[in-house]
This record gives sequence, C-alpha cells and structure tokens, in this order.
Amino acid sequence: MGRLHLAPQALVCKNTILEGDIRIGNGTVVHIDASIIAKNGPIIIGTNNIISDRVKIVNNHTTPLVIGDNNQIETDAVIEGRGIGHKNVVQVRGKVVGTSTLGNNCVVGVMCETDPSENVPDNTILFGNPQSRRTRSDNNAEYLEVHNKHLQYVHEMLPRYNAIIGAE
Repeated sequence: MGRLHLAPQALVCKNTILEGDIRIGNGTVVHIDASIIAKNGPIIIGTNNIISDRVKIVNNHTTPLVIGDNNQIETDAVIEGRGIGHKNVVQVRGKVVGTSTLGNNCVVGVMCETDPSENVPDNTILFGNPQSRRTRSDNNAEYLEVHNKHLQYVHEMLPRYNAIIGAE
C-alpha cells in the first residue's frame, strides 16, 4: 500500500482513482474520474496543475514520475513517461509514453504523443495528423495569466458540485 499526501490547497475530487505513493502540491486540481496510479515508483505532482477528467497518470518505473508546476493535462490525456517539466499543455487524448520526458513550455497536441524514449526539448509543440513538430518562437508570456484565471475559477466551482478529498 502506498500513501497519499495532499498539500493544504490541493483540490482532488473523491471519485478519482489514487493508488500508491502520491504527492500532490498546493493549488493543483484533480478533476473527477482521473486516475493517478503509482505502480512501481512514486508520483510527485507540483503546484498549480490542472488535471482534467479521465486523465490517466501511471508510473511504471521505479524512479519517481515528476510533474512540474503550472501544467494543464486535458481530458483523456495519458502520462506514462518519466516526467514533465513546467508550463506544459497536454491536450485532449495527448500522450507522454514509454520512458519519454517533456521539457518546459511544451504542447502535446490533440491525439499526439511523444516517441517512447524521447526527451522532448523545451518549447516544443507536437501537433497535427500526421504528427509534426515545431519550436515555439514566442515566450508564451500570457500562459500563466490565463492558467491562473482558469485555476481560480476551478477552485471556486469544482467544490460546489463535487465531493472533495481533504488535505492531510
């Protein structure tokens, strides 16, 4: 059996699946029907992340799977790689797979996925069908402002309509 550690300002819906050694940081939101499963090693989720409904985060590795700060992981996305940095967006049905890692300020587009053993560099955008990639040419300065407004809204609305797990 693992243990769950929720920071005081973390917001986690009761009908999520939480298994193994999991740490969820301040301000992070985990929506309904998300699954966070630490099979072989711990999962450490940083601050101010938004983990949407039906997201699946699984650590199949013995080393910690670390998710940085200010990430948005959208509906039906899958995180099974070794970790992701800060200020990333994994869009609907996007996947970080195998032993791959995602740098900072990246986007994994709708239904796109990392190569199984890839270390995706900072500022990379994976998009399209067939899948392509490019490097961001902007500094994505507006991201945090919009992300923080989204977080504020979710922190206000989610507890009104969902049962929430209390912090330790």
